Amino acid sequence: MDRRDFLSTALLGAGGVVLSLNAYPFTNISKPSGGKKLFATTDYVDNIIINNRGSRYGTPVERGDGYYEQGKCYMDREQLDGLHKYLASIGVTRHQWMVNTVWNIYEDYPHGFDLLEEAAKSAHKHGIEFFAIIKPFEGCSSICIPHSMPVPDDVRFYTDLRGIFPSLQEFVAENPSMSLKCKKGSFECDSPIKSIRLVKGDNRPTRVKAEHLSVFTSPTNNGFVPYNGPLSFSESFEKRFRFPYWRECRIFHLNALEIPKGHRYVLIKCSLADEHGDFANEKGNIVELVGQDGEILPHTLSTGPIYLEKHYDSFYNSKVMQQIIPYLRHPEVRAEIADMEKMNRHYKNFYGFGYIHPNEWATLDKDGFVAAAFGKPEFMIGILNPGYKKVREYWLKLTKFCLDRGVDGINYRIANHINISDSHLYGFNKPTLEATNGDEGYTQISRANGDAYTLFMKEARALIKKHQKTMALHLHSELLVLDERPNKACALPPNIEWQWKKWVDEIADELEFRGIFKLRPHSLDEVLNTFGTETRKAGKPFYLQGDFHGLAFDRPFLSTQAELELVKKRGGLDGYVLYETANFTRINDDGKIEGNREIKDLCFDFLSSEKNK
Repeated sequence: MDRRDFLSTALLGAGGVVLSLNAYPFTNISKPSGGKKLFATTDYVDNIIINNRGSRYGTPVERGDGYYEQGKCYMDREQLDGLHKYLASIGVTRHQWMVNTVWNIYEDYPHGFDLLEEAAKSAHKHGIEFFAIIKPFEGCSSICIPHSMPVPDDVRFYTDLRGIFPSLQEFVAENPSMSLKCKKGSFECDSPIKSIRLVKGDNRPTRVKAEHLSVFTSPTNNGFVPYNGPLSFSESFEKRFRFPYWRECRIFHLNALEIPKGHRYVLIKCSLADEHGDFANEKGNIVELVGQDGEILPHTLSTGPIYLEKHYDSFYNSKVMQQIIPYLRHPEVRAEIADMEKMNRHYKNFYGFGYIHPNEWATLDKDGFVAAAFGKPEFMIGILNPGYKKVREYWLKLTKFCLDRGVDGINYRIANHINISDSHLYGFNKPTLEATNGDEGYTQISRANGDAYTLFMKEARALIKKHQKTMALHLHSELLVLDERPNKACALPPNIEWQWKKWVDEIADELEFRGIFKLRPHSLDEVLNTFGTETRKAGKPFYLQGDFHGLAFDRPFLSTQAELELVKKRGGLDGYVLYETANFTRINDDGKIEGNREIKDLCFDFLSSEKNK
């Protein structure tokens, strides 16, 4: 009989209950008095969404109206207690809870209690510390909907060239210009487009001819109409830069254009679209928009069409999304969503303008299109600039909100999910330029923004210490090494000098590493060595946050096992953070919290080895 079977049998004999094949009864693992610690993090919106779906990756479970009327995908007090009972049983001594007011759950929780306060009380009841995680730069959700959707005055939203962002923090909606601003002269597009150039990455022959191309335009990024104005076609060979060097390229010119005034979006369709495409280039170079004086105009390349099916059930008609996003509950919006004829019009030729990596490859006669918008978004919406005193005060207000609800500490995480193309152009806000005396050099801009963020860190520490609580900070892998996965954007806001050594030496009580999934082993070793050296010199604890990609209740936790072994063996690490509870706990059909049995085994092995040292 192996240890797992023995424990299950022994615990049943002691009155335990086996919850499922992957679940364990809540009998505590003995915690080591010293040694390395075990924490867990909850991003509660993930718990809500996964509870609603039934699993992270499986086919969504069909739910009746009563399920939502009773708020069954939201934890009640008993289930919060069940979560903490399970965490205590596997040896977790600290529970970290992400607090993001993009969602409505901290204003109006379906079960009628203060969610954060109740979660803190529940953790304390089971002998677990409770920390709030605050992400200062995560002020907006990335979902974007068509410009033509309703925008009632009494709900929060933001609109730019990409579309409408209906899910964002109230402060961001009221102060959009305090988000990182694009460098002047880099986003404006006042000159009319007179020519469009399609640039092939080399000078080789192509099957694409003028007759295969057609041009469409739109003022609202949907409902594109055929361009019927003047147009002349020519072809040339010119030098262009294609990383890593210059080369001669074949270029198609669509000249003498008279695009209707206000039509900011252009779509070039190619009637050839199959696996034999040959007109290809890097996405950052495949199209050029040319003004009346021959200047190349700023533009934003589209990521491709977005279909109504992608948003309709998972967003507009989701009972969960309606409860946590005020925009979706508005009567005017609900009436629009119920009219399928209108919704199909909104999504007719609706194109996305999210993040693209400039080195990704595009093939005109494989994709069948190239679409672009004149100009760039003026603001990196939701990524607030710390140079504004009002922004720092808002972050402090959010910190106090958490402290007032009984948390034992605050953990600040600088990473965010709001990626945007050409991010190097952002961060040029008024207070930043005032701090640099108008100098737009990247070093000066970054230092001014970095000084402002460090000032906030000091202000936050003073507030936290006034409440006699603990301050923890994330040390992100990309502070030292960029994401090594292909075509991934940096998760850190641009043009901010991250003064992390000062944080370690002077500000933080504890540090947490995030980003193990972004690095190859040799880079991970280098980064952990660098951070570990500095945290040890400062006498500060340093914890490793686990990877979460591909993990789920009914999937193996291979990465977790390897990471726990890493923490056990590495001298510069003081503990491990299970990330996140949505992956290894769930609400079963009886409304009880189940915990994954493999995770309990792994935690048993980890803490037993610490106890025996």
